[in-house]
Amino acid sequence: MRLSGGPAIALVPDSVDPLALVRAFERGYPHEFCACASFEPGLIAGLVREGFIPMAFEHEGIDLLTPKLHTERAILDPAAVHMTKSAMRSARAYTLHFNSAFDEVLDRCLATHGDGWLRPPLVAALRELAARGQGAGVRLASFELLRGGTLVAGELGALVGASWTSYSGFRSEDGSGTVQLVALASALAGAGIRLWDLGMPLGYKAALGSVTVDRAAFLAAFRAARDAAGTPDFGFLPSGAGALVGNAVERAAAAGRVASAGKKVL
Repeated sequence: MRLSGGPAIALVPDSVDPLALVRAFERGYPHEFCACASFEPGLIAGLVREGFIPMAFEHEGIDLLTPKLHTERAILDPAAVHMTKSAMRSARAYTLHFNSAFDEVLDRCLATHGDGWLRPPLVAALRELAARGQGAGVRLASFELLRGGTLVAGELGALVGASWTSYSGFRSEDGSGTVQLVALASALAGAGIRLWDLGMPLGYKAALGSVTVDRAAFLAAFRAARDAAGTPDFGFLPSGAGALVGNAVERAAAAGRVASAGKKVL
């Protein structure tokens, strides 16, 4: 079948096994998407566990689940994030929270970006998975950046083992998005996250320090993080974004990535 005039992609059965599906992609499936009529939350969680990003599109009046496994993916060790002096100065005005307003963050993402891929049945499934908490090694969650008690930026995604995959985000004031990203990187590193999966390679992600890898390299890195021992702990949140960024600078200095505090992490 074809979506929006794109290349023909596979329509898989509702009972598809996520592990079998990712193996089919690894054997040389040439596209990034396949399509399925089911939005069953357990199926979506299984796909997330195998490295797919859950997306959806409307096709001839019908919403279809279209899990995506990129041919190229942007990934980052959150402990090695790059940051600017302006973000470091601005961070002091904000506080980063973990999973305190998932539904609001999702609503704000929809208001910002529309429902082109966040179709209603997928939104409902993501809300249900988030409400369930941890299950089958997968947790849908959000991070929120607040200024003076007001939500100004945030993102939603999935925790799988020691990996965090970003799905969508929003910002409502200039500069807050950059602060949210660098504070989030510090929080991920502090919690024990080894792999930050940023999805599609884009310029701002490269500026953060991400590298672009092919599908095979991504899956190897993702599986290593997914299967790592231990459970990430975000019990230190909420925390001031300034303190989080300061922690990131200290980690970078200890690793020899900065010459002195206040300079850009290299």
